[in-house]
Amino acid sequence: MFLFVWFKGIYMARLLAVLMFCVLCSSCMHLDVPAARIEFTSLEYDSGSYYLRFRSDRDLVNLYDAHGISAQVGTWVNCSLDGDTDFSILHHIQLSANGPVDEVRIVEGDRRYEFKAWFRFEEDENEGSSYRPIRKEVLLSLLKKQEYIPCMARITAFLYKAYYSKVMYIPTSRIIAEVEKEITAPEYVILPPEDRQLSWLLFEQICINETRYYAGTIIVHGGVCSGLPYSGLLSSFAPLTGQFQIVDSKTKQPRANVSYFIRRADGREEEGFSDEQGKTHIFGANQHESFKLFVSGDDVEGIGI
Repeated sequence: MFLFVWFKGIYMARLLAVLMFCVLCSSCMHLDVPAARIEFTSLEYDSGSYYLRFRSDRDLVNLYDAHGISAQVGTWVNCSLDGDTDFSILHHIQLSANGPVDEVRIVEGDRRYEFKAWFRFEEDENEGSSYRPIRKEVLLSLLKKQEYIPCMARITAFLYKAYYSKVMYIPTSRIIAEVEKEITAPEYVILPPEDRQLSWLLFEQICINETRYYAGTIIVHGGVCSGLPYSGLLSSFAPLTGQFQIVDSKTKQPRANVSYFIRRADGREEEGFSDEQGKTHIFGANQHESFKLFVSGDDVEGIGI
């Protein structure tokens, strides 16, 4: 049986709301609190996702509430992978690691707070309007050229300018150790018949499992069907299959036409819309694998079926 895990897709919605507000916030108030110190604790890779833990002498998740201001929108941690140290909210770092901070606990006997953030590595493709994940081999190449990467926590609140912590430095050796745990699917490129070498593989069935368009060039990933990871239409032939159902968070009734994507353990993502019964497409694998469902909207959730 698959291990089914799902997350609500609220990260991008929250971030877009903050960015739209900050454009209009040139005359906003300023929280008169010194920049907090933050210190790296750990980074963990688990089932296709990265989780960052760090500590601070201030409760960054409830900072505004602690000063009698109930306007805090959210807390994020942002790191630069390309040497760009401009962490201001309207500046877009091209190669970055970032994520929302949603968990906080008090460290006993230390009088400090420890935070947990869902962390991801991504490339800004178009000034903040679209992003794409940084592949494992590219990420390792970036990290091995540096000893540390700089990071900063950022807090936003309505009618207030963004609050920034002091800079935290994460040793790249700790990140590399976790990135190397990531399992990625091999890439295949289908050559036209005239460019293929003579082989018995010419008589094998060829399958396409991904088609991407990049700078006007069509990039096709595929290969011999028996050697490809199961995805898309191939899933129905997989030894193990699974499926999610998207339902209303309150009534638990199926919700149709909800946008979603499913992330596999190797980082590949499969997108779609739920059918009239709220069901996603069927996904498959050769062996037990973790899948995560991301849905758009705060009023829906996913369950494994």
